[in-house]
Amino acid sequence: MNNMTAVPVRRRYSITMMLTLTSLLVLLLFIAMAALVQNRLGSFQHLLQNITGSAIPAVVQSSRVYSQINQLLFLTEGLSRAPSQAVRHNLYQDIQLNLQGLQNLTKTWQTGLYQNAQLVALTEEIDNLNQLMSQRLELQTKVQSRQQQIYQLYEQVQLHTSKLTLADEQRHSLWLLEFAGVVALSGKAGGSNRIMQLRQLQQQIEQQMLRQRQARVALPENYALLAEKSDLKLRSLLLETDGLFPLREQQLSIGGRATGRGNFVRNLVLDYARLAENSAYDISGTVLADAAQIQQQLQQDNRQILSGALLVILFLLVAIALIHRRVVRRLEQLNHNVLLQVQGKPTAFQIEGHDEIAAIARSFAYFASTVATQQQELQQLSYTDSLTGLANRRAFELQFTQALVQSQRQQWPLTLLMIDVDCFKAYNDHYGHQAGDDTLLRIAQLLQQGINRGSDLVARYGGEEFVAILPDTNATGAAAIAAQLLQLFRQAALPHQYNLAGDYVSISIGICCINAASTADYDTMLRRADNALYQAKANGRNGFYISEI
Repeated sequence: MNNMTAVPVRRRYSITMMLTLTSLLVLLLFIAMAALVQNRLGSFQHLLQNITGSAIPAVVQSSRVYSQINQLLFLTEGLSRAPSQAVRHNLYQDIQLNLQGLQNLTKTWQTGLYQNAQLVALTEEIDNLNQLMSQRLELQTKVQSRQQQIYQLYEQVQLHTSKLTLADEQRHSLWLLEFAGVVALSGKAGGSNRIMQLRQLQQQIEQQMLRQRQARVALPENYALLAEKSDLKLRSLLLETDGLFPLREQQLSIGGRATGRGNFVRNLVLDYARLAENSAYDISGTVLADAAQIQQQLQQDNRQILSGALLVILFLLVAIALIHRRVVRRLEQLNHNVLLQVQGKPTAFQIEGHDEIAAIARSFAYFASTVATQQQELQQLSYTDSLTGLANRRAFELQFTQALVQSQRQQWPLTLLMIDVDCFKAYNDHYGHQAGDDTLLRIAQLLQQGINRGSDLVARYGGEEFVAILPDTNATGAAAIAAQLLQLFRQAALPHQYNLAGDYVSISIGICCINAASTADYDTMLRRADNALYQAKANGRNGFYISEI
């Protein structure tokens, strides 16, 4: 019997096969990782191409639209204040070019139907404003022509009188004095900026012409006939359908319509600017969404990369760390900066480099800075007078409404000053509109110097009219402020040899004061201040008149 013990047979494992399998596994994992990385980079590149190819050009396009809107706002403001037909024509041509540029931009910008309709409405309103300004300037030319004809008629009458004998000249003196009085009153028509004042002046002229006709009775028959012809010619130049006063009344009426139309156009431009601003914010949302999508994609890829083999994980971790440092973290910083800038806060990180992320960061920073600057400029333009730098009429109305509410709540007095430059039309006529603008700027500085409390407000109400709000100020304080302003203008002594109130630029001040228990509203105070200003003018100008409620 064979007692040999059976030896178990050991299975041999091939190290080469194991290494090969391991190598193949590592290779397969590497290939899978490489494919995954390649796919991620392709997606990332696609998203970056969307941002740099779509979002950034849209941001640039938005900046161009903002620039065009700012220029349009400036041009329409100039059109509503055009001093001559030539200036009006040039401004209107520039506006047409600006509107054409906006139309071209909106075509490439792919705006909505509402924005396009808004642009069409804006074009129509600007055309209407241009027509009103053209009519106003034409009437201005006719008014100046009638005034010149009246002065020429007066010169002819004086020339005829100079040829009379001493005895005849004495008999003519009363009629000639009345004739000169009518001519002098007609010269005030150009300085009347309200239809009611113009009609009151017309009534004064009719009374003066009645006295003139009565004085004509004392003249000899041959001289009376010549005087009657002169009177009829003067009446025709003043009161007929195409006379000075009807033309001046038409000019004031159309001027008011042009002012209202100009304000409406300005509001349309601001509305269009807000629409462009909303579109810009939509673009920012697109950039944020793309950045978030990139971040989400990277997080998913990182989770897949971590599922690889240990030997490949070491290799992939290095790549992941590099990618996280150079891409993910910078994208998170970019996302955080974008969120902070959208909230109006300063950025927390400085993203540097020469790659696409750095380019996006710089482009978005430029976009955010441009939007902030344009918003500030639009807001500044909407509340500031472009010539004097004072608050404009819109800012005054808002501040005055708040001051009334606060006065009634705090039970303290409130004062409103309405300030008008004396004989300013004569100043513009003789010194020129550029000198008039320079003088208005100097006047604004003097008013700010005299009214300098932090709670006070000085604003340009329109033309050569200014207003001031003095909270917690009674009639005594208002009188002191008014006297101080008059003293400042006397000390400044700005030359104005055509001022009826003196040889320097002077002002007249209408003051309305309400006590602590008054419930007067906006319109009542404004009307009382305007009446007080009219009374100050009637008292000889270069003074003030106080109306208490």
